[in-house]
Amino acid sequence: MLALPPLVKLVPASLLVLLSLTASAAWPARGSAQVPAPSLVEEDLPPEEPPRPSAEPTLPPTAADSDGAVSAGKAATGTTKAKSDGVQTARAIELVRGRYEDLIDAWYQRRKALREQDLPRAHAEEGRLLALKTELGIENLDDFAAAEMRASARALEARAPGDAVARAELAVSLAPDLALAYVALARARLGNEAGQVMAALKDLGGGIAAAAREPRTARSLLGDVLVAALIAVFGAATLVLGLLFLRRLRLVLHDFRHLPVVRLATSLQAGFLALVVLALPVALRLGPAALPAVLALLAALYLENSERTVATLALIAIALLPWGAQRAVQLTAWTGTLAEDVYVLEHGADDGRVAARLQARAARGELPAPALLALGRHHKRRGDLEAALRWYEAAGRSRPDALVNIGNVLFLKGDTDGAKAAYLAAIDRAGASADVTSLAAAHYDLSKVFVRQSALEQAQEARKKAALEDPALIERYGSDEDFRANRWLVDVPVPAWEIGPLAADDAPRAVGDAVLAWLAGPLPRSSWPWAPLAIALALWPAALVRRRLAPSAACERCGRPACQRCGGAADGLCGQCVNVFVKKGVVDARDRLRKEAQVRRHARIRRQVARGLALVGGGAGHLWRGDAARGAVVMLVLVFLAAVAVSWRGLVPPPHPPTWAAMGKLAIAVPLALLVWVVAVRDLFRRTRGRER
Repeated sequence: MLALPPLVKLVPASLLVLLSLTASAAWPARGSAQVPAPSLVEEDLPPEEPPRPSAEPTLPPTAADSDGAVSAGKAATGTTKAKSDGVQTARAIELVRGRYEDLIDAWYQRRKALREQDLPRAHAEEGRLLALKTELGIENLDDFAAAEMRASARALEARAPGDAVARAELAVSLAPDLALAYVALARARLGNEAGQVMAALKDLGGGIAAAAREPRTARSLLGDVLVAALIAVFGAATLVLGLLFLRRLRLVLHDFRHLPVVRLATSLQAGFLALVVLALPVALRLGPAALPAVLALLAALYLENSERTVATLALIAIALLPWGAQRAVQLTAWTGTLAEDVYVLEHGADDGRVAARLQARAARGELPAPALLALGRHHKRRGDLEAALRWYEAAGRSRPDALVNIGNVLFLKGDTDGAKAAYLAAIDRAGASADVTSLAAAHYDLSKVFVRQSALEQAQEARKKAALEDPALIERYGSDEDFRANRWLVDVPVPAWEIGPLAADDAPRAVGDAVLAWLAGPLPRSSWPWAPLAIALALWPAALVRRRLAPSAACERCGRPACQRCGGAADGLCGQCVNVFVKKGVVDARDRLRKEAQVRRHARIRRQVARGLALVGGGAGHLWRGDAARGAVVMLVLVFLAAVAVSWRGLVPPPHPPTWAAMGKLAIAVPLALLVWVVAVRDLFRRTRGRER
């Protein structure tokens, strides 16, 4: 027996991917064959399912299937009545007769028919597949949809765009929450007819909406963004602190010579000793965080307030990186967690293994209420009403969503009085807890009870309340014409806000510790984050003692250290500039001209260095000129976009993502990075125009 296609978890593509789709799609011939659209006809239904009667007879109980599903009691019946304000009595509810094995069989029979070029039989099996998907209450068949997406791509390569569109449309029907199915459909439409731009844009919009509501795709994209953000924070913080230190390196080396131990050494010896001190964090392997912290401390006496603020924020960001990494894992963890199992039971197709795994955890008392509800809905959709009732009861009657679903099971078993009591209890509890979803479902299902009891006015009133409370739920799941058990009544799904924390609880705890071990190196773990935070706060006392210590400052004219210890410095000018430009007649004209040339050369070099840094690193030029805040922000954005572009295949990739979809990150990150870089360079060049003196 052939193995099912692997589960595909895909990431969404932006609207900008449309340009690459237009270029990559072939210009196919018009006469290629197409797979007919699926159609549910009577001949496609399982042979054991009787035709739907026009009257409303009592539905006899069904035999237990091979999965151990227990048949329900007789469905409630009533006399067919004329419509009254949109509400009418319905015929007997059709209980679940199909099995998951029937769905698998329909899939393989369709594939066999396609290989044998038997299009009518392939069409019939496609209809049976979609009918069984609806009957079993399965929202997404991701494996099957991924196979159809690959078939659509092959059809485009074979210049059969009609087949490509049909395959992509089937992929969307099989998995409405699979984002890349919509992107594949947009690509197929453009390959079929390049003028269908609006239709392709609509499909891409559907893909974005699907990615937003489907947690596997959304978390995969969020994981890429958060990892790139963590890289950007550390990279930008390190670069900012390094540039701030390099900007003051000449002053640090000058004042280093005035230390008592180094005072007797020559300039060359003092400079060499200073470099040895700077290299100690690297030589001792104190970790990546040690060097930026040391550089910030050494430059603390020379920083302006804006630069000091930026340096403080950079050190705080580095200190919080382990916490940020652990938090990112909690927000993006999905694969292998309890949340994934619950989501598969709620929205996907389970072959029984996920349910068995959760039942084993429930036997050990490790399953929370949302997972118990998911198990109940799984068994209810498969037709095993007794098992569904047990799991709903285990979730607790204190929950309004459990009460609604219990009422649905009782309704399908023929106990309309018990169902009505459950719905009314759910309405009371949902109203007290402001659970509008459970409230709307309870009113909607209660209206079905009133219909069975021929109380049409009460049914109409309950239906109005349901439509007002949660119109999206009723629009998506409600049905008055489809009498199949998984369509006629509205179950309350497990809300996404309860599924998400299940993934956070199962998230690995060691990620933050691994990042901490990398940053801190051999330093004690107990010193983090207090040590880097203390260094960040120590930058401000340095500003208070600056006047007492009197460190040197850069001369405003020539850039040399203006040091009071060396004598002659005053008003931000070094001793030479004071003698040349302040005092009159101290130096001769030749020395004055030489100093003026030195001043012009310093201004020219400063401008060229700033422009060169801007060309290399965008905001680095602003940072070098003293505009620390603007430069730090630009560098952070550029490093983030660079991380996204370098990891375009995905830092947290889903399995088997299509290359053309992953390249969508490049289509977004590269133009944005180029735009930010151009704006930053243009601004820096404008600010440095005419500065040379």
